[in-house]
Amino acid sequence: MPPRAPGRSSGADSALAAQIDLLVRPGRMSLGLDNFAHLPYTEAVPEPGRISKRIVTSPAQLRQITQSASSGSARALPLLLSVNQEGGRLNALDWPRVAQLPGNLALGAARDEGSAESAGVAIGEQLRAVGLTWNLAPVCDTASWPALAAVGTRSFGSDPEQVGLLAAAFVRGLQAAGVAATAKHFPGLGGVGVDPHHVAPVVDRLGLGALLPFRAAIDAQVACVTVGSHTVLALDNRPALASPRVLGLLRDELGFDGVAVSENLSIRAVHQPLGGLTQAAVAAVAAGVDIVMLDSEVSRGRNPPAERAAAVRRRAGVVQALTVAVEQGVIDRQRVGEAAARVQVLHHRYGLTPDSPRPDWPQANSSALRAADRIAARSVTVARGASLLPLHVPPGKVLALVRVPDVGQRRADSARHTPDYLPALLAAHHRVLQVPVGAPVPTAGPVIVYGYDTRTTTAGLSRAAREATRLTELGRAVVQVALGDVDDLAGSPAPVLVAAFSPHRPSVAAVARILLGDGRSHGVLPVCGAPW
Repeated sequence: MPPRAPGRSSGADSALAAQIDLLVRPGRMSLGLDNFAHLPYTEAVPEPGRISKRIVTSPAQLRQITQSASSGSARALPLLLSVNQEGGRLNALDWPRVAQLPGNLALGAARDEGSAESAGVAIGEQLRAVGLTWNLAPVCDTASWPALAAVGTRSFGSDPEQVGLLAAAFVRGLQAAGVAATAKHFPGLGGVGVDPHHVAPVVDRLGLGALLPFRAAIDAQVACVTVGSHTVLALDNRPALASPRVLGLLRDELGFDGVAVSENLSIRAVHQPLGGLTQAAVAAVAAGVDIVMLDSEVSRGRNPPAERAAAVRRRAGVVQALTVAVEQGVIDRQRVGEAAARVQVLHHRYGLTPDSPRPDWPQANSSALRAADRIAARSVTVARGASLLPLHVPPGKVLALVRVPDVGQRRADSARHTPDYLPALLAAHHRVLQVPVGAPVPTAGPVIVYGYDTRTTTAGLSRAAREATRLTELGRAVVQVALGDVDDLAGSPAPVLVAAFSPHRPSVAAVARILLGDGRSHGVLPVCGAPW
């Protein structure tokens, strides 16, 4: 159970205090360790405010700390820590040598429920091995064209029925491994044209079939659902997470009886439309949300002490506001009890005790790597020019590579720090030369232009497509490879276009095999509207 926050109303009784503590969670472990605000500080974790990846530097150390935390004598509930480990672009466990699964769009390209379920199992076993048993995944939003920056490769694709099948399979796999799954972002971000991390989205109506993936995840017994911050005017004129109508849709029409979690209220674009952080928390709980999610209080060790202290005060302010709202009748006491009861069930079902079984980390990580290799082999897609593969490089010629740098526009994206694997993997087949963007290419033969996230706007060409255009106009035979969102390929004149959906080694190895090995790809682009 989280520690009791200071600043609470003096009239609050201990039962209410304990219930509200359960409802206010430092949530997403975007640096891998956000919920360590809940842990007792041991010798392995020297002081509050310094728990980060600079302190916990390996899965083995994380496993040791969570094992100690689950044994805490004062713990009233089994230890339950949340994390964002989606595969693809968003992975909190991103230390070197941790196997990373391709993201949802790769699973959509593979068109295989078995692969989606095996991805869930693999991620679940990795997480449980280190003591993390609540995953804020999978994304159930449908993909749009052009892609929403906040979704992109995190979606399984454009077809709601296919997204539902894959989401349900992922949920089954993750929860079979003993990790709670979370379907997000209800009632669906498909069709939203702005990034909800920066702007409060308002749309007239839900996208076609937007609820189908959530219904499928609920039918698969998903433990949690994250409710988004976007407003759907056909449902209500309030953000979804503060709308009794939207929560009623989730509970009454879709039959969800698990834990409803808010989008991260610490994001300004999320709380501002509701009047601020504390007002948003009160509105969300009153509407039917069971847990309000905030940024971490203590784990961002690189932040100044004053900033970390301010985060602790903000959480205390949320707890205080919820307590006062109950005392003044704004939130019904029964509503708080109902929410706390659901959270307690989640703790007991998925939380860790000292005797809880945990997979062996090396074995779990090896299994995840094998799953990643299988999914990558099934998913990498040649969107154009399959008949031109494998590439023919004349004897004695050098294969030129042009890497276009990541533009780094996304708020949360661990994959952009992935090493550049392509040159070494291609060099295993042929001699390569790396050429800077915009420079002359001094060798004959094909030129491979590639990048992870090179699009700056939804209009116009990506930076990688512009480089492909420049080289094509110079008469070069160009292959463009998108290691992230397939939007990077839009409008490119390159005769060969390849979508990898992930910059991690298994997917890049599949690209290298297709380009210079057997030339065969097995994926099918899972996004409608692509201009080729």
